[in-house]
Amino acid sequence: MIDIVSNIQKRYATLTKTQQRIADFMLADPQSMTFITLRELSAAVNVSEITILNTCVALGYENFNEVKYEFRKYVSMQCKVMVQVENNYASPNVPRRELQDKHNLLLQVCQEEYDMTKQFFESLNFESIFEAAQMILKARAVVICGYGVSKQVADFFSMRLALLGLPSLVVNTESADSIQAALPFLTEEVLLVAISFPDYYLMTTTVAEYAKSGDVPVLAVTDSLVSPIVQYATITLTASTTTRLFLNTIGLPLMLINFLTTTVSIEKSAAADNELSVPESFAGLFGVS
Repeated sequence: MIDIVSNIQKRYATLTKTQQRIADFMLADPQSMTFITLRELSAAVNVSEITILNTCVALGYENFNEVKYEFRKYVSMQCKVMVQVENNYASPNVPRRELQDKHNLLLQVCQEEYDMTKQFFESLNFESIFEAAQMILKARAVVICGYGVSKQVADFFSMRLALLGLPSLVVNTESADSIQAALPFLTEEVLLVAISFPDYYLMTTTVAEYAKSGDVPVLAVTDSLVSPIVQYATITLTASTTTRLFLNTIGLPLMLINFLTTTVSIEKSAAADNELSVPESFAGLFGVS
């Protein structure tokens, strides 16, 4: 089957004027179509949800979720960036026609992941990674904030810093209590690491904005340079999370954090003194050398 953009263009003349208005919205921004909700599209185009569902059928798709699936596949195949700003979403089921050859479908997904990983390695900016590592080492402490899958990346980051004997605090930006507890820590001597992958959570961006207003250095870890967090960042590191079935794939973000903390270890070792690290001092209490 042809991709969804080509399909819409092919069927465009057969649509009603209202359906063409919906199609125009879809063609104008394929990236936003990957996770927009039916209600949000209805409001954006000022038509009823039923009209949108009828348009999906007129385009040859069974339902709205199938349209979103096709747009995710299109974006993934085009190696474009998905832009998603705090929407409700659900992973759509795989369309029945894709299930006729399940092994081939999995092979396609694997190929997409491979291509994305290849692109990640080709675009790695070593200078930015080393600069970010120096920021971490210069900071009195590191405050890492995120929500959802970004929080999972934050937890992994904090664990790696702990192994290096570096103090960090993880803030769940979904929790008002967690944010309030962290705000007093945000001083010029502290580094804020704001982790923000789709859907870009508003409170994570707000914390970064607050930090920047107080001259707190901000390291952004996100999927794209058009992510809303970037405008508040001193340095930005990116790892794509494009996937046709789920909102994010966590593989490349974790790989990026692995490379960053490895670089921190390299820089820390290069400037090593004779003092024991915090983990080593703690281990000494148990007679472990």
